[in-house]
Amino acid sequence: MARALRVLWLAVLGASLANAQELYVPAAAHTSGAAGTVWRTDLEVKARANEPASFTLELLKERMDNTEPLSASFSLEAGESVRLADAVDAVFGFYGSGALRVTATEGAILATSRTYNTNPNGTFGQYIPGLDAEIAAEHGHDYVLMQLSSSASFRTNVGFVNTTGATVALEVDLFTAAASLLGSVPVTLRPYEMRQIPAVFTLVTSESVEDGYAIVRTSTEAGRFFAYASVVDNLSGDAVFIPAQLDGPLAAPPEPRFVVFEAFMRYG
Repeated sequence: MARALRVLWLAVLGASLANAQELYVPAAAHTSGAAGTVWRTDLEVKARANEPASFTLELLKERMDNTEPLSASFSLEAGESVRLADAVDAVFGFYGSGALRVTATEGAILATSRTYNTNPNGTFGQYIPGLDAEIAAEHGHDYVLMQLSSSASFRTNVGFVNTTGATVALEVDLFTAAASLLGSVPVTLRPYEMRQIPAVFTLVTSESVEDGYAIVRTSTEAGRFFAYASVVDNLSGDAVFIPAQLDGPLAAPPEPRFVVFEAFMRYG
């Protein structure tokens, strides 16, 4: 009987861990970039629903297999939030780029972040949300990154995060706004790898692209990932974060349902 209870407890614990809330901040940094930019990331995490919460924060380093990432644990009182300024350095002592995975170990959480270029005149930043792993892109669909530019004034970086423990193959097709295909870039991601490709349009054309877009898909059947673009102003270092959107026909509206009521009357 005791062994049966122990097995049941382990099964419940395993199911609980498997269903733990898992959020991804797909880009975070403590590093220098092109055109003299200096990038930092502030992370904010809040306990949801006026209940206490605990969470682990993991750093998924860029261009690495992150099966065993650096990790730190935090606790929040009911309704409390915490801001981790320059989180990549302050929490992990790391210089470079990556993604952040925030996993609730007790209660439920919300997460937001700001990645910004800092200089003596102030900061220029982009809001990057904490995205639930349940909404990651998957096999069988195309995802679009819109409002992209590549010119003397702007550059477009694209990034990806593999949310699985297996290798995932991606294809990135780059287009002008007029739907002219400029070329394709293959990307292979190791388990839980984050990868950012700087100035991606320069890989397929030497011409300026004032307005373009990218289509991202995976050929890996069990593949799941997040994709984003960061369009950076080359003069100021200001950036905008653009998440991938599902690109395809709208789902068909549900069939109308008619309920026929029949009235029966009895006469005595």
